[in-house]
Amino acid sequence: MALMRRRDDGSWKRWIALLDVSHSERERINNENEEQKKNVEKNKKIVKKIAKKIVKKKMKQEDPEVDGEVVMPERMREEIEGLMGAGMKAATWVVNKRMTASDVRADLSRLFIPSECEWKLEGLLSAEEMRKARVQGKKNSEEVLVVKMVDGNGGVSDLDFKYWTSLNKYVFTNQWTQFVDKFQVKEGWIVEIWCFRDKHSLLSFGINVHP
Repeated sequence: MALMRRRDDGSWKRWIALLDVSHSERERINNENEEQKKNVEKNKKIVKKIAKKIVKKKMKQEDPEVDGEVVMPERMREEIEGLMGAGMKAATWVVNKRMTASDVRADLSRLFIPSECEWKLEGLLSAEEMRKARVQGKKNSEEVLVVKMVDGNGGVSDLDFKYWTSLNKYVFTNQWTQFVDKFQVKEGWIVEIWCFRDKHSLLSFGINVHP
């Protein structure tokens, strides 16, 4: 009997020891989980800070030469308000840009929008408009994204609006040379661009230029 009691005592001690180990292991796992949660929250805060810095940097880079939103010319504003109709969202300022030599070349007939504005434009375009803008090569008219353009004098015309993946830039093409000729645009001039939708929800832009 004494031998059995000693064996039972030994088994009981081993069982107690196992329980202690199991309890310690649970505590360790719980501590690790708490630490992981803290790290996740910490990483979220870091990501938010980085995202804010990126947005601020993009906004700062958006127009390195001409700071801040400008006042829309009156005749342009009146025409845009007429096209938009009542209850439509106000036109969104996109960018001011200093015209380069290539922007006014007749043989190129296109105006690049700074790549820093891509994030802003894609917040204004629908998924279908972004798809059409990325169609490459000559396609039928239904595959080309044609946008309405209101100039500083209130004149209205059409432009093709594309995204050139090779340069990661949005670009106005097709009738751009006519716009340059109409206003005798020169290298170094400032172009001011707004985006809006008309009463039929068609993508449209206000484009003004001046020395």
